[in-house]
Amino acid sequence: MKQRVFTVLMSCMIAWLVLHDACVKDKCRVVVCDNGGVCVGGVCACPGGYEGTTCSKTWNEKFAGRWQVADSVARDNIVRYKYEITNNIGNSRDSFYITGFADTASIQIMCTRQAYRIFKIPEQKIDTFLILKSGTGTLDSVTGQIKGSYAYLRKTPISNTATKDTTVTVFFSWRRQ
Repeated sequence: MKQRVFTVLMSCMIAWLVLHDACVKDKCRVVVCDNGGVCVGGVCACPGGYEGTTCSKTWNEKFAGRWQVADSVARDNIVRYKYEITNNIGNSRDSFYITGFADTASIQIMCTRQAYRIFKIPEQKIDTFLILKSGTGTLDSVTGQIKGSYAYLRKTPISNTATKDTTVTVFFSWRRQ
């Protein structure tokens, strides 16, 4: 009798487990995540440098294209430039390059990922007398504009052996063309 009760209880328990598992929906069953993304609770968790509902977009795609730029320095007139942003996807999903930065046609300025809509401009030597010190920019999800600032160090020769160093902070606003 004890063995029969035990067998019935075990059968009921197994049946309950099978039926219970059949009722739990696998939210990731139909979700496909690209580029090494992993489905968690029906949503793709993307690896660094990828984003989107299926991890199919690279982080830098949102910055690519032509931008109308307004640079301004305190107590100065606004200077307008046109930048071309290119993504060098072969090298990194977490960076992009600015061509035409401050009207320098032949120089490419590298920008790197800081957060989802924020990029950093690391220190870069432009030429013998100009060093781009640092900067950041933020993409506004509502307006689509990018606003931020950067600082540069200008070395002005004052003699054959000496220079006068001046640090300037520039505030910028980019709008898609």
